[in-house]
Amino acid sequence: MRSSTSNSDAPGGHWLKAWLLAATLVVLVVTFWEGALRTAGFAPQFADNRALWLSARHRLSRPDPSAIAILGASRVQRAVDVDVLSAQLGRPVVQLAVEGSSGLPVLENLAADPRFRGTVIISIAPAFSFNRRLSKLDAGNQAAWVRDYMQQSRSRRAEQEMRLGIQGLFAFRSADAAVTRTIPALLDRSSLPVADFKRTDRSRFVHIYPDRYEVEVSQDSVVKMYRENTEAYEPQGFADVLQYFGTLVQMLNAKGSRVFVLRLPSAGAVLDYERQTFPQDRFWQPMQRYLDARFIHFDDYSGLLGYMSADGSHVDSAMAGEFTRQLALVLTANGI
Repeated sequence: MRSSTSNSDAPGGHWLKAWLLAATLVVLVVTFWEGALRTAGFAPQFADNRALWLSARHRLSRPDPSAIAILGASRVQRAVDVDVLSAQLGRPVVQLAVEGSSGLPVLENLAADPRFRGTVIISIAPAFSFNRRLSKLDAGNQAAWVRDYMQQSRSRRAEQEMRLGIQGLFAFRSADAAVTRTIPALLDRSSLPVADFKRTDRSRFVHIYPDRYEVEVSQDSVVKMYRENTEAYEPQGFADVLQYFGTLVQMLNAKGSRVFVLRLPSAGAVLDYERQTFPQDRFWQPMQRYLDARFIHFDDYSGLLGYMSADGSHVDSAMAGEFTRQLALVLTANGI
């Protein structure tokens, strides 16, 4: 006789077992897949996208005069290890650079934000800062991200932070492990694909692994891209940009912020092209005369030399930590 205390026939009893079994299977499959990915060299990482940028920008939503905002394009995003710079300077550092951008839309946003009282370091890369055809190179659509920041609700931000938290815990949540990459590779080669050449930290510092490039990236290929997509501003066009830039600097200075204009190193054929197409006497020197800011040019500091990658445009990721320490010394010497 079946005991009256048995619940095997209780309503929902079989469904509960089914759900527990399904949950167990899901956990086992996810654990196996996570282990396989990590064994193959995959790791938790972040996509260098709108959500990660917005999260960084929100770190400056509260007044903090000690905060440092970094603006620019990939050259500064790959060169400056944010955690190292923050430790060296003893101040919070926020990376707001966007690949393929001039930095001016974010500079305007910070200048207009009454809560921001910190320091701005804006990296000047000639092909982006002095290029009247910037839209052909702009991969980040920085102005659109600024608009998203202005419109983002608290609930959307909370959801975003939760997603980023999960993304930083599991390899299977990384872009490298997307099913659109892994499944075709498994079907085609019976092996997982090679991890992507770019890895982004939570701080938005970008590591580059040249040995993972699908096509070779050389100084000549960078120069070729620049030749096809850049055209130096004519005098009046640059004067207009300089006036806009100067107004933003004045707005920041008026509320107690400081602005540092930084020219990071380039080398070889890339540097030759930049000097020929964007000569200093037409661009860098007029900025020095017009803008009420501190200027740091790599030509003036030997400690910033010798860290370049093979592409001639970016600091080698393997040496970014030491480069950042040298940059911290230069910034300190300039009163940051």
